Amino acid sequence: MTRHKRLTAGIGVLVVAAGLGIVPGPAAAAGTASPKVTWGDCVAYSDAALESIGLPAEELPKVRALLARTDCGTVRVPLDYHKPHGEQITVAITRLRATDQKHKRGSLAVNPGGPGGSGYLMPHELALTSAQFAELNERYDLIGFDPRGVGYSTRATCAHPGEDVVPPEIPSGPLSEATAQKIYDFQALQNKTCVQSNASFLAQLTTSNVARDLDRVRAALGLKKISYFGVSWGTLLGQVYRSLYPQSVDRMWLDSVVGPAANRLDSRFHDATAADERKTTRWAAWVAERNATYHLGRTAGEVLAVVRRVETRLDEHAIVFSDVEREIDGSLASFLAVAPSPSYAEAAAGLAALATAKSGDPVPDALRPIIGPDEDETEPTEPPADRPEQFNDVAGTAILCNDDTSAHDFPSFWRTYRSWQMDFPIAGRLAVFTQRCAGWPVPAAEPFTLRRSSGSLQLSGHRWESPTPYEWIAQVQSRIGGTVFTVDDDIHGSVARVPACTVHLEAYFRTGRPDAGGCTGVTPPGTTSTELAVVTAAVDTTTSSPASDHWHWRRH
Repeated sequence: MTRHKRLTAGIGVLVVAAGLGIVPGPAAAAGTASPKVTWGDCVAYSDAALESIGLPAEELPKVRALLARTDCGTVRVPLDYHKPHGEQITVAITRLRATDQKHKRGSLAVNPGGPGGSGYLMPHELALTSAQFAELNERYDLIGFDPRGVGYSTRATCAHPGEDVVPPEIPSGPLSEATAQKIYDFQALQNKTCVQSNASFLAQLTTSNVARDLDRVRAALGLKKISYFGVSWGTLLGQVYRSLYPQSVDRMWLDSVVGPAANRLDSRFHDATAADERKTTRWAAWVAERNATYHLGRTAGEVLAVVRRVETRLDEHAIVFSDVEREIDGSLASFLAVAPSPSYAEAAAGLAALATAKSGDPVPDALRPIIGPDEDETEPTEPPADRPEQFNDVAGTAILCNDDTSAHDFPSFWRTYRSWQMDFPIAGRLAVFTQRCAGWPVPAAEPFTLRRSSGSLQLSGHRWESPTPYEWIAQVQSRIGGTVFTVDDDIHGSVARVPACTVHLEAYFRTGRPDAGGCTGVTPPGTTSTELAVVTAAVDTTTSSPASDHWHWRRH
C-alpha cells in the first residue's frame, strides 16, 4: 500500500514556508536598467480550460467580459540579481484595468500563496467571486503575475529518476524508522536528480528573488508605489517585499500570515501540527454538543477518547472494506478529528461509522465521500491544451528548500518527527512524514532581517487555523509592525471569500485606514452564536482548511 502526503486545506496550496534570504545590494544593482513591459495578446482560453480551473460554466460570460479588459505582458528580470546584466528570464503579468480610469487610485498586485501558485488569473477570480473585489476594481488596476518558475513566466522543470525507481511501499499503522528511512532516501534521490538537471535556474528560485521581480514589475508599469494583497506564502512575499522596498509600498493586506521563523521547515511543521492538535478540542466540543445525534460523548474529552480508541484499534488491526482495497488504519481517526469546520458534521458521522466498522463490510455511507475510491479506479483525464498552470511543484519545492535553514539529514528529521508523536498525540500522526528537502544540494539563501517601516500594513490571522497558526501574526507584528485583524475561524485565507470579512478588506484599500477589529469568518455548520461561545470556551480551557468538498483522506 502506498502512503500519501496529506494535503492541507486552504486557498492556493497550502504547504507554507519560505525563505528569509535577502541582501539589499543585488536589488539596487538591478535597478540600473529601466524595466519595461512587453505587451502582447492574451490567451484566448477555451471554455473547457476555464472550467478545468474551477470556473462555473454559467459564469463564463462574466469571465470573458473581465478578460476583454485585461492586458497581458511580460517583464524581463535577471535570473541572478548578483549578475544583473547576465542571463534574463521573464515574469508574466496581467492587468485587469480599473473600470473608472478617470478616478483610478492605483494598482493592486495579488498573490495566492504556495510557493509555486499561479497568480496570473487571480485578479479575475477575485473580481468574479467577490463583490467587494469587483468594487475595488472600479478604482484599482488588479495586477496578477506568475512568480518566476511558474506558469507563463520562465517555468521550472526538472528530470526525475528512471521508471525503475518507485516510491517505497508503506505498511499501515504508525510510521517505523526503517520505513521513514526508505521514504527519505527516495525523496533525496528525487531532489538530487531534479536539481542536477537544471541547477543554475532552480538555485535562483527564492522568496527574495520573487520580491525583487515584483519591484521590477512595479517599475515596468511606471508606478511609484504599488498596493498588495497576499495570502499564505504570499504574505511572506509581502513581508520580504516591504522590507526590501518600503518606499515602493502603498497599501498592503496580508491574510493567513506566515511567521518570521517559517523558513525553518522543522519549526514551521511543528507549529502547524500544534495548531492541528488544538483544533481537535474545538471539533470535539462541537460534536459533544450534538451527542444525541452522533453518540460519541457528552464532553470534548469523551469524544477525543473515542478518537484515540479507534486509532489504537485500527493500528493494531487495519480494516479492509469489501469495496475498497486500501487498508484503513488509525490515521483516519486522527484525520477526522482535525476536520475543517465546514466538514464537522461529516467528520462526526464518519467517526461514528468508523467506531463500529469491520473488515469485509462495504464502506459505510458516512465514510465513502471521505475515503473516496482506490486511486487505480480513477481514470486520469487529459487537461485541455490551453489550461493555465495552477501550481508548479518544482518551483514550490525549490523555493522552500533554497530558503530552508533547518537540518536536512535523516537522524535530525527522525528525532523531530518522534517528538511530534509524543507532543501531539492525535495530530502528530498527520504531521509531514519526510524531510521534503532531503538531499537538496543547493545551500540556503543568505539570511536577512525583516524591517519595520512606516508604510500602511494590515495583517489578518485566523484564530483556529493550522497551516499558518494564529500566534505567528503577533510574531510578524513585532518584527515589521502593522495592525492585526482577527478572523474567528479555522479556514486558511478565507478573508477574500467571506463577504462579511471582505468588506473590511475593501474598506482598507479604499480608505487606507487599518482595522483592528475582526470578523466571524466561516463557522461550523448549524452553530449559533451561543454554541460558538461554548466551543470557543472549550478550546481556550484546554490550550495554553479548502471547501469541504475537497476534504479527502489518503493514508500517508
